[in-house]
Amino acid sequence: MSSIAIQSIDLIENQITVLFDKIWFQENITTLRTLLLSDISSLNIKEVVIGADLESVRFQWLDTEFILNFDYYSQSCWFEAQDPHSLAETLTLFTLLTQNNEHYV
Repeated sequence: MSSIAIQSIDLIENQITVLFDKIWFQENITTLRTLLLSDISSLNIKEVVIGADLESVRFQWLDTEFILNFDYYSQSCWFEAQDPHSLAETLTLFTLLTQNNEHYV
């Protein structure tokens, strides 16, 4: 399969949503996860949960925790805060994800 690129990253009601430019499959999730998380410094992956159609990656970033979700069947990808403190930093994470990728927003 040819490479998959990020089409858009949006902040909608305290969730960061990601759209890709091509249909992706569950076996692409590791590559997509690397694409999204590679520019985030001080990131520590705490847990990866793989289900039948949903894969979630819980990670610590500085003093916050977020979950990056991939739902293969709905072709959905989104970040959500793990707790109220992290929720307050959602805009900061969104800015970090899009600062070098302004054409994705």
